[in-house]
Amino acid sequence: MCMVTSVSPEVCTSFYATWCLVWGSLFGFGYSFLLLADLMEVVTVDRNFPFQRTLRVVIAGLGLSYLGAGILMTLGIKYNKPIVFKCGKFLCLIFAIGSIPTIIFPVVHFCTIPCLCRYMKNRWNKG
Repeated sequence: MCMVTSVSPEVCTSFYATWCLVWGSLFGFGYSFLLLADLMEVVTVDRNFPFQRTLRVVIAGLGLSYLGAGILMTLGIKYNKPIVFKCGKFLCLIFAIGSIPTIIFPVVHFCTIPCLCRYMKNRWNKG
């Protein structure tokens, strides 16, 4: 995506920060609500229930970390704070690794990382 010369690093970086915000919100809050619904259930008939609950906790945590990454990258861009942006960039890696079975999230992540690096170099490494 970012190897195309018509896409600027700024546009690609803004896209990825928004991508993290949207998908992090969906996964984080969605699985948190599913977990709350499970906790409010009194009777369980499924023997795999502890595994499902653990999986939902892990996915909710990964989603919330992705949301946090999007927030940190957005704040880093808006307030010109490279360390905040770098923290968001590092935090989004956790979700990308945890979501390897889905394929789409790691592909988007590893396609946008060169663009994020170019953005950081262009914006904060000017002498």
